[in-house]
Amino acid sequence: MATWLVAAAVAAFPTWEEWQYRLVPGSFEIIGCAGMGWPETSPLDPLRGDLDALLMDVEAWAIPSLLILGALLACLRGRDPRRVGRRTAGVLVLIAVVKPATPLYSSPEDCGGGIPILSAEWFATVLDSWGSTQVCLIGAAALILLVTWRAGDGTSSSTGVIWRRAVALLVDYAVVLVLLTFVVGPIMWLTDWPSLSLDYGLLNRATISLDDIDLDGLPVLLVVFLYFWGQHRLWGQTLGKRLMGIHVSSAHMALRTLIFPILVFVPFVGPLVLIVNGMWTLLDPEDRALHDRFLNTEVARSA
Repeated sequence: MATWLVAAAVAAFPTWEEWQYRLVPGSFEIIGCAGMGWPETSPLDPLRGDLDALLMDVEAWAIPSLLILGALLACLRGRDPRRVGRRTAGVLVLIAVVKPATPLYSSPEDCGGGIPILSAEWFATVLDSWGSTQVCLIGAAALILLVTWRAGDGTSSSTGVIWRRAVALLVDYAVVLVLLTFVVGPIMWLTDWPSLSLDYGLLNRATISLDDIDLDGLPVLLVVFLYFWGQHRLWGQTLGKRLMGIHVSSAHMALRTLIFPILVFVPFVGPLVLIVNGMWTLLDPEDRALHDRFLNTEVARSA
């Protein structure tokens, strides 16, 4: 148990650093440039923006440490330590590797503009951004693998749908972006709605708050809901799930489908709930997400 607690403490160090920076920010300089033209965009910009928003919350709210403590609790309750350890360590390493690739980088030269994604300069900048966060998360993952490597009997009750669900979600995410960009965007332009920009992702287009509802973003919310609800209602699977060979069995399809688009568009709380929902799946005995537990639904492999 001591090794688990040390790993949780190590994984919490980046959170401590983040809050130190937020509470006592250093000095910075803002440079304005005229005549630079439009910044370069990439089809990966929406994904980059959404991952950046999610990983900022992951770091700020100590999700890696909470995941480790949750994994420890799962092991104490009889889960296979080897399987739990591999999953937890894998997620920690994934966070460490992906996080430096999500910020929007700009050239160090004055008025140099943004650095195009996947360019040689971008790769060099990403590698140069590795620091204490990566060291701590990868170190915590190593500690977990060390303590669980020979634990358990090696048996696994995994349903084999976790990675399929993740890939299916990426496929559906890409399809939704294509629909919004090439179908909804032109329609909004023709009907005098404000122009639709997805350069910073869906999570940055929050349309629902306690104070008001931003009507400009409602078409996006409607498309996201109809895409998931329509396919789940007709076939029990979206395009992404069909490609991955999984389907949903639910008596509350409309309510289940409504959860995801609502959380995507609720500021502050929504992304955090999405993160917790996903992390729950890693430790659930039947690989269910939190909303599946709540609604007694299941995502299973198709026959």
